[in-house]
Amino acid sequence: MYRLIALDVDGTLLTSDGHILPSTVEAIAWARSKGVRVVLSTGRSAREAAWLTRLAGCDNRAVCLSGGAIADAVTGRHARQFPLPPEAVEAAIQIILRYPFLCLDVFAGPHNLVTPFTRKTFTALQPNDCMHQFMVESEDPIGYIREHKLEVCKIFAATTGPDLTEAVARLQTIPGTETINCDGANLEVLLSGVSKGAALTLLAQEWGIPMEEVIAIGDSGNDLSMFAAAGMPVAMGNGSPAARAAARFVTDTNNRDGIAKAVRELLA
Repeated sequence: MYRLIALDVDGTLLTSDGHILPSTVEAIAWARSKGVRVVLSTGRSAREAAWLTRLAGCDNRAVCLSGGAIADAVTGRHARQFPLPPEAVEAAIQIILRYPFLCLDVFAGPHNLVTPFTRKTFTALQPNDCMHQFMVESEDPIGYIREHKLEVCKIFAATTGPDLTEAVARLQTIPGTETINCDGANLEVLLSGVSKGAALTLLAQEWGIPMEEVIAIGDSGNDLSMFAAAGMPVAMGNGSPAARAAARFVTDTNNRDGIAKAVRELLA
């Protein structure tokens, strides 16, 4: 018997063109009608998670920032958070800014703090994504964070082409942090010990749900920790080789009703 389903967002909840399939919304409503809690577990911010929670019809909590916070998915605020040390934040930003091909997104307080290059690139790649309404642009992200005394729970960078290996290696030397190379496309810097799996475990404990009664559905490297924690790890058909190898069940793709097919089969 499964009592909690955690859904990744990009590549899982969202189709390749950034939409939520009607079949997904219907499957979430059906699962909740059976008493199963359904939450998002995403690398996105709390405010983005709240927006997407409303569209998908999920429960009122979400794992966000890849485990850097647990969100109140009604208000879009952090219910719990695990911020990085300020000195680690500054060191990571300085390293990432050395690479002109990296798009920097710092999850600072309620904002997605981005450089002008990042805003331009993200707008071109995903023009209709809800993230744009939460972006704050700055040429000097470290100065902005200092001036506004913001706590940072996650630093994200995406490559516009070149390999991430060197940047990841440098970031991994920062004490008290963990850097995840997400399938070569992007990277995440988090507080040591923070992950989707750890935050999902805390959320399940809050609701008195054993992890063996949890389904985790995802597609990429930052989903592996919740795959390891959940009783039923499910990879999308479009998932990375690592995600599919770590799963107990592989469903269809995000464009072909993958969530709905998995939920209907596993809760039948």
